[in-house]
Amino acid sequence: MVDTKVHQSEEATGSFVRERALAMVTTNLAPTPFLLLPFTLLVSSLLRKDAAPARLGWWVIAAVASTAVVLLAIYRYYMRGDTNGTSRTTQLIIGAAFSTIGLLFGMCPWVAGGKSTELVLLFALFPSAASAVGCIVTAGRRDLYLAFIVPLILVSSWTLIDAEDLRLRSLGFLAIFFGLSLTVLHHVVSRNTLEAIRLQWRSERLLRDLAYERSELTGVNDQLASTNKRLAHQATHDPLTGLYNRRGTLELLDQVLANASSLAPVGLLFCDLDRFKAVNDALGHRGGDRFISIISDRLSRSLEPGSIAGRMGGDEFVVVMPGLDMTAAAAIASRLVGVLAQPVYAEGREVPSSVSIGVAASPLHGDSASELLRHANAALYRAKAGGRNRVELFDGSMQREMVTRLEGEQALRRAIDDGEIVAFFQPEIDATNGQIVGAELLARWVRRNGQIISAQEFMAVATSAGLLGRITDRVIASARPHIRRLAVLGLPDGFRFRINMAPEATERSWRDDPIEQMLQGIDAPLITIDVRESSVDGDLSSAAANLASFRLRGGRVCLDDFARGVSSLSLLRRLPLDEVRIDRVSIDTITAHPHDRAIVRSIIALVREIGFAVTADGVETGAQADALIALGCVHQQGHLYAPALPAGEFEDYLLARMAERYALASDPQPTWETGDLA
Repeated sequence: MVDTKVHQSEEATGSFVRERALAMVTTNLAPTPFLLLPFTLLVSSLLRKDAAPARLGWWVIAAVASTAVVLLAIYRYYMRGDTNGTSRTTQLIIGAAFSTIGLLFGMCPWVAGGKSTELVLLFALFPSAASAVGCIVTAGRRDLYLAFIVPLILVSSWTLIDAEDLRLRSLGFLAIFFGLSLTVLHHVVSRNTLEAIRLQWRSERLLRDLAYERSELTGVNDQLASTNKRLAHQATHDPLTGLYNRRGTLELLDQVLANASSLAPVGLLFCDLDRFKAVNDALGHRGGDRFISIISDRLSRSLEPGSIAGRMGGDEFVVVMPGLDMTAAAAIASRLVGVLAQPVYAEGREVPSSVSIGVAASPLHGDSASELLRHANAALYRAKAGGRNRVELFDGSMQREMVTRLEGEQALRRAIDDGEIVAFFQPEIDATNGQIVGAELLARWVRRNGQIISAQEFMAVATSAGLLGRITDRVIASARPHIRRLAVLGLPDGFRFRINMAPEATERSWRDDPIEQMLQGIDAPLITIDVRESSVDGDLSSAAANLASFRLRGGRVCLDDFARGVSSLSLLRRLPLDEVRIDRVSIDTITAHPHDRAIVRSIIALVREIGFAVTADGVETGAQADALIALGCVHQQGHLYAPALPAGEFEDYLLARMAERYALASDPQPTWETGDLA
């Protein structure tokens, strides 16, 4: 049944399209009777001396016959009695009319035949122009265009090909190609015309269908209203927990704060689950979603009547408490810490849970949603920094800390962009003979006023803002021309520049070979890469592969701050190392207690037994240097020998040390032998 209706609809559409296209073509054909005979008579009178009179006569007779057929076709079409469609006979007469027109214009080269080639070329223009006009006039009816173009091309091309002049023969073949091209063009034009007619037909039917379906709009409107209500709920609620989402929470908070006052305060809790990433990694995404759902259910059940909870995203929740001041809000927050600290059973296991909460209240801490959320978030940041699983109340000091932290971060970002972060060089000394054996690249912030800020003063801001990688890149970019210059001038044998790998190196950065990217333009044999435990524990296998590749190019790898982490001993086996650097904290206490000295002695003995070199950083006193020398660690670095120097001063320092070395080369001095001191 459905197929029958579709077939009938297609037949109706096809009939309508054919009739509308025929009407357009017939309308275009209407002026033709008033053009054909005048055109032939005019051309014949103008060229009667140049063309054969007999052929001109036959041409005029053909024009008269064509005009008669066209008039008959137009008469039959407009006088037809059947309004449902044009009869087959009428369509054949219209086709014959187009054929006579095509024949008339196809005779043009024949009319000029036997005369000059120029005259033939002139008459050859008439068929080409007529065929182009016919392509437009018959748009939508391919059959009528074929009835027109076929006799035109056949007669004109045959006349030209039969000529003795090679140019006319070539023109005959060109006429055939031109006719075929116009046929293709007419196909494209007709297709577009028919599609436009078909679209008109569909539009008219659509209007009729819309008029019929107008009576059903009431039920549709009801359905739309229900759908809009459901979409509005989805737009403001979290699909996982059923709580308000970020958008819904902000809209609700704006509405509540519009009526807030000192007599009607609004308490706000900003909650963040502690170590949720570890929970999500352990349980998987499905287990993490289950964990969030349980926590949100506990949160909703623990609130006072009238309080509303929302999920801001991830593991962050906000609780809006109209009518509660700071004291009442803090009490509820403390209760929530206890409730949400209960273990959660998900994915077949018991998972520990804890939450940190920041508390703020309006109008005491702000009148707008953004301001109140910002202050509650600052209190949450203090709770996280204070050890997690606790409550912090917002106060003025947090605001100042937050502003200071943001200003410091912005200033540091500007300093990186403006090139104020530069490389300083701290020499590394062989304590047995005082010769310089290397230098460590250290970041310094050199302000425009000449003030120099050490890395310790901005490193905390850089770490929290995730800027350590950019600072490392900027330091290396600053040091690169100086390293290359010193390499050209000549460095002592075995001299290397020491570069610290940013601690927050991630799996992605190791997979992207960060060492190769950092050291572009610097020869690997000039560099020692210092890596810490925290910079490789994200993807130890990729880190080891990168470091091994660097060593193959001639670089050296050093495990920095050894013995500070809990797994440094295993790293001695799992990383491709050349040397180990003793933690600065161990050196600070090496002369303070025998136990500390024994620990350092054990580290040096272990490292040397494995076959690695050992160096020390942070040597500040002569007693520390002597103790390290006695224990077998002779490569030392610290303020005892030299502070971190700007590039120019370091170059002068290096050249002076090298000059002293060359001056003493002719008079060797005794040096320490540390092989048996340990």
